[in-house]
Amino acid sequence: MTANDPPSVPLERLPDPTCSYIFENNTAVVREHNDRFGEVSDISAGDPLVGLFENLQVVGDKPSFDETGQCWVRNPVNERRCRYLVRIIAPQDGNPGHLLFTAVSEDDPEDVGVDRVASVISHDLRNPLDVARARLRAGRELDSAEHFDHVEQAHDRMERIIQDVLTLARGQDVVNPEQQVDLTAAVREAWRMVETSGASLDITGELPTATADRDRVTRLFENLFRNSVEHGSPADRTAEITITVERLPDGLAIEDDGVGIPSADHDRVFEPGFTSEDHGTGLGLAIVARIADLHGWSVEVTDSDAGGARFEITGVDA
Repeated sequence: MTANDPPSVPLERLPDPTCSYIFENNTAVVREHNDRFGEVSDISAGDPLVGLFENLQVVGDKPSFDETGQCWVRNPVNERRCRYLVRIIAPQDGNPGHLLFTAVSEDDPEDVGVDRVASVISHDLRNPLDVARARLRAGRELDSAEHFDHVEQAHDRMERIIQDVLTLARGQDVVNPEQQVDLTAAVREAWRMVETSGASLDITGELPTATADRDRVTRLFENLFRNSVEHGSPADRTAEITITVERLPDGLAIEDDGVGIPSADHDRVFEPGFTSEDHGTGLGLAIVARIADLHGWSVEVTDSDAGGARFEITGVDA
């Protein structure tokens, strides 16, 4: 049997989860599956393939996953997810198509986060890289300095992504908390780095000076501000938000009057890869938590009095 041939034995004799599929009214649906598939999913004959598996789409007459050929399947009994490498055999000569799944790893929150982050990094780096290539080509052809400015901006974006990844992966190697940092100045510098979209900043009282890594702490504030601006604003954008920074007895709090974060997500927002939106990277708040931890600080999320998000950073030595 070649890679494009359907299984030559009954599906029940195959040790890994396997299903066959056909097209009905231009929709790919499950024809049959072996018991092993029934054990790890709630798949049934007649179910449409789209919706059963994460990141699955049907192009023409052939299902496809992402470029890695992998997908996640959730077990309906214990709610565990398992990552599978999927071999796809398209229908041919009136025969049904097949999906053959080989388990890669059991569900683990850290693994899920790593997979998500790897996907985000590859996607986010590819975008500014494509911009830089296109602008560089245009700049050379038109001899226009404007295009080279965009190349520089794209490189800056890639540098920030790389630094974020290094902070998550290498931690202490890229954080040097040995400077006396004026947190008020760091907050104002971070605010200037964020596209605020009309949002306003209010600093209540004088923030402390702390022993910290100025660049990383500025990045921490920048990510918190960007989270409020991008995710805290109402969907219709008719009302702009106010972000307030106030001093606490052993730290500071950053809160907004936006839509807030659901209580069910409070324990997950700092996980690498967690995001409430399809276009979110899931790295911003993970970076916040990592930088705080490397300084010996703690960060928690709760609700502000106005119903928005409130992040409290404690353990800061003034």
